[in-house]
Amino acid sequence: MLERLSKLKLSLFPNFCSLCQEPLQNEQSSFCNLCIHQLPYLESQCVRCAEPLIADGICPKCQKKPPNFRRCIALFNYRKPISLSIGKIKRDLHTPEFNQLSSLLADLLLISYQDMAMPTILIPMPLHHLKLVRRGFNQSYTIASLIQPKLAGTDLCHHICVRNHYGKPQHLQTKKQRWKSISGAFSVRQSQRIQGRRLALIDDVVTTGATATAATASLLDAGAKSVDIWCIARTGWHNRSGSIKI
Repeated sequence: MLERLSKLKLSLFPNFCSLCQEPLQNEQSSFCNLCIHQLPYLESQCVRCAEPLIADGICPKCQKKPPNFRRCIALFNYRKPISLSIGKIKRDLHTPEFNQLSSLLADLLLISYQDMAMPTILIPMPLHHLKLVRRGFNQSYTIASLIQPKLAGTDLCHHICVRNHYGKPQHLQTKKQRWKSISGAFSVRQSQRIQGRRLALIDDVVTTGATATAATASLLDAGAKSVDIWCIARTGWHNRSGSIKI
């Protein structure tokens, strides 16, 4: 009966693809099948920081100084239309992009950890409490809460890592300013819960990696065994500077 009602609702009040405006199927919330396959998936990348490359390998930056996190897993290259979808999930808690992008990320994670141990504790990238009040929600927490049920044996712990500083928005800073401003920006509560555990930090988009590096440092100092970074999108050299306008 519920399935019939769902199909009737779809036929009477169809949802439409946010890109091509074609009607969506029941299991789709934002993109149709055709548009899903045309999204800018991150194919060739640095195997450590996930920066887009011409071919898989280790980028010059990671060769010179490997990051403190174990690996970064990103679903998309940060460019249109994904950049527009990222803007939506930063502004609207109820935008349908949350469900479909998170589901696609969960699928990628299940594939990525077939031959290695998956982190067991998921930590959303924290917002400063003043920014959280201003925005009304943490998009990273929403993503984490949507992927966690799809990853067996994982726990979502969103009060472990705390952001201490409320400074100038990162998209208004240069790369050098970002790295300087993020120093000491995070602290850890209830460190006994992460002692010797593998963790994953979840974010919507990774740009310079400054935030991920600073948050990882605080978690490793508190006793975490390792930290992986999971995100919807990763920026490359062509869009890292000043491209994220939210």
